[in-house]
Amino acid sequence: MTRTTHYPLIVLLVVGAAASSSVADSPFATSVVEFAPAPGQHVNLATFSDPDKALGPPVGWGTFDGAQTSVVSLGGFGGSITLAFDHVVEDDALNPFGMDAIAFGNAFWASADAERHWAECATIEIALDADHSGRIEAYEGWFLIPGSHITDPIAQFTSRVWDDDPATEDIPPDDLSWVPPGRSGTWTTRAWELPPELFAYEIIDNPSTQPDIEGIYGYAEYTPTLILGDWNADNVVDDPLVTPEEFYTAPDDPLTVGITPGSGGGDAFDIAWAVHPITKTPAGLPGFDFIRIRNPIDVVLPLWEEKSPDIDAVADVTPDPFGDCDNDGDIDLADHACFQDCLGCEGELDESCERVDREPDSAIDVADHAAMARRMTGPL
Repeated sequence: MTRTTHYPLIVLLVVGAAASSSVADSPFATSVVEFAPAPGQHVNLATFSDPDKALGPPVGWGTFDGAQTSVVSLGGFGGSITLAFDHVVEDDALNPFGMDAIAFGNAFWASADAERHWAECATIEIALDADHSGRIEAYEGWFLIPGSHITDPIAQFTSRVWDDDPATEDIPPDDLSWVPPGRSGTWTTRAWELPPELFAYEIIDNPSTQPDIEGIYGYAEYTPTLILGDWNADNVVDDPLVTPEEFYTAPDDPLTVGITPGSGGGDAFDIAWAVHPITKTPAGLPGFDFIRIRNPIDVVLPLWEEKSPDIDAVADVTPDPFGDCDNDGDIDLADHACFQDCLGCEGELDESCERVDREPDSAIDVADHAAMARRMTGPL
């Protein structure tokens, strides 16, 4: 799935993030801040080199194949794209599974096996525009989502030297068509390298030894993007009327194998996972405006050439108010006590009981109790 402008290493002056807007916020990233692909087989192909393809909603191809026309390739090791939202993506306790955003690529399952992913994982960094200026200078700093396999950020942060001379045997690339537009001479890219013994192959196998537990999470382009309206990952449209804004803002549970029913797929992450990239101390961010996605794999495969993540979209997760019985913005023991007061109620419910009626069927019963239990004990 390595696929990627005639945008050479670019920084766009209008970032697009803002504290508020007179128009409705989009749940998807709305502008490209920077596109810096590294050398790769598709960096000069128009089909895969337009960074604007990472804006707006994704185009889902399901679990059997990945999108080929709606993605942008990052090229080789250290290639990156930086995107901005038109609002702050918040760390919201009411988001399903505690996930705050979703990165979409064109991964798919090998041989329809949810434990085996044809994928090219990418690392994720986020930044908050603290003074709402929308300028790159306003960044308080970039923070890393370490995911499951960045355990030592300092040691794993490595570099790759490139040049535009194919005759230089010890410096790649050896094919001039791999050089990104606007690049010349010698330059360096950097990234947090993921363990090649797991991530450098065409197919990535789930390393978890526990049944139904996903051992890889926190990276872009690992989980398939479902076809719009396919609520159960069977590649059949169940709801032809659902909008991308509804479908692709419901996160998959990244800690379990497969795709959660009701989710559009993609790779969800929690802002609370963000750490300082050197000290690995928690970032404590309330949200983010900007997201940077990088290629962390430095490999050229015999048949498929370089592994290069293909990015389709990034979405802000839509909060789910179910379970917030006392309407205080979180789900805790107070909500459990509130639910107990509602249990058994039927007919015209008060506002607090309406917030724990999952169906809704105007009755707080055992089905709601089971849903409430999952809401409180899941990976929030």
